Amino acid sequence: MNEEYQYAIERATRLIRGHAAGTLLVDSRPHKTLYMIDPHTGSLVLTIEDEMLDGEDVVLVLPEDTFDAPIRVSLDLTTTIGEEACDRFLAYHLHQPRSVWAHGKINFAKLESGEVISKEELEIPNGLMDEHSGLCKKLNIDRKALREVCKLLAKADIEEPTAVGIDLVGFDVRGPFGVVRVEFPSPVKNATQAEDVLAALFGSIS
Repeated sequence: MNEEYQYAIERATRLIRGHAAGTLLVDSRPHKTLYMIDPHTGSLVLTIEDEMLDGEDVVLVLPEDTFDAPIRVSLDLTTTIGEEACDRFLAYHLHQPRSVWAHGKINFAKLESGEVISKEELEIPNGLMDEHSGLCKKLNIDRKALREVCKLLAKADIEEPTAVGIDLVGFDVRGPFGVVRVEFPSPVKNATQAEDVLAALFGSIS
């Protein structure tokens, strides 16, 4: 794999994980949509209406449908989805915007720079799945410190922050006005490295 394509994969991954809302185009009809990533599968969890299942062309545009949007993700919609995934969505967004729960299975993603990234490179289970809940609990022990870390890494001042997800690239924090992505200074490879990074970050501001 050449260096340019590896960079494109990493950029596409950051873009998909870096947002929690976008524009879902169903046969070119736009729908503002909230989503999160199912840590078990790497596919997207979102809500839809029944008629959207009839769409032949489904694309999620991030962060919104503009000419120069940085990424467009081709999806297949399926209502085969577990209760745990729905519960995680509610932890992120606190409500069910539409009547039908759905998985958005990634077909491919296209960056505005022209690179096409395959499903196999993007739809990957969370490498911290086994430690996910425990790491989120650690993040939420000291909300004041979590707020400071969000200021430091995401330049976001979040009142009453709640960590709702974590992976090898960063973590997601719910605030009063939505979900903010906080990236690690550099990606980690496992839970031990994640804990070391979090200890260093929280230790530096305590």
